[in-house]
Amino acid sequence: MARVALGLGVRELAELAHVSPDTVARLERGEALKERTVDAIRAALETAGVEFIPENGGGAGVRLKERSETVANLTGQIDALKADMTPEPDNEKPSPKRGMKQLRRAHDQNELVELKNRRAKLRKEEKE
Repeated sequence: MARVALGLGVRELAELAHVSPDTVARLERGEALKERTVDAIRAALETAGVEFIPENGGGAGVRLKERSETVANLTGQIDALKADMTPEPDNEKPSPKRGMKQLRRAHDQNELVELKNRRAKLRKEEKE
């Protein structure tokens, strides 16, 4: 439900959470997953703009967060991304695994630049 509310496909969410599309599909089917995997998917959804609502008699749910960006909000996203950033691949032989690490790191770096640009633009707007 959260993925659909954001307009994300299974592959897009998988990429954001650094899991496989099959893992997202298994979660959506209600299969048991490791707690850290569920946490990674939840964190990706929350970062993308979903707020999870606890059960209040009518069942648990989700809603979209208000989209007002602030410098502090963007700085928090930048810090979180830096902390979770895929490490630089070590000096291992070329392999599909090493290639995936390089792709993830490049994706993380692109996302980091995008966030920094949005923060710089917002700071400029605030000064005007």
